[in-house]
Amino acid sequence: MTQLYALTGKLAELQAMADTDDEGLKEALQHAMDEIQGDFNDKADNIVMLRRNIESDVTAIDAEIERLAELKRIKSNSVAQISDYLRRNMEAADIKSIKRPLFTITLAMGKEKVIVDNEDAVPDELTTVKTNIAPDKNAIAAKLKEIREHNEVVRKRVEAGEDVEHELLPEPSWAHLERGESSIRIK
Repeated sequence: MTQLYALTGKLAELQAMADTDDEGLKEALQHAMDEIQGDFNDKADNIVMLRRNIESDVTAIDAEIERLAELKRIKSNSVAQISDYLRRNMEAADIKSIKRPLFTITLAMGKEKVIVDNEDAVPDELTTVKTNIAPDKNAIAAKLKEIREHNEVVRKRVEAGEDVEHELLPEPSWAHLERGESSIRIK
């Protein structure tokens, strides 16, 4: 079967040639375009089926990731519980160190940590300020669209002969709208 890009090229060539006055040629070109369109549709069907197969693989991989993440969580909890069990028993027996041929186990004193009881009472020189400033892209998009729509209306009035160029709003230099890639929807 022909590749999709080759079918697209053939279809474009035939469409370019279709601008003719010769009815016989027009009919032959339309017949050829219909055949290519049928091949194109078959190829599109195959691509969608391949896409669905890959999507099912992705779903299976996601399920396996979840299963392995849960297994990791269980194993990590087991390690923490075993370590805590050993620590509590070494503390209870007042054993500070155990030397074995393969490793040495040492009961280390816990690190001191700060517990803040009243954040408002902490002196300013002992605090840090965290600020998160980020552009509100939804608000920016709305403003840019508003400017664009206003300017389109003004330009139409200018084309109609009105002297309203002074009503044009300046386009901001700090942001612009850009159309993303087109997408396909399969239902």
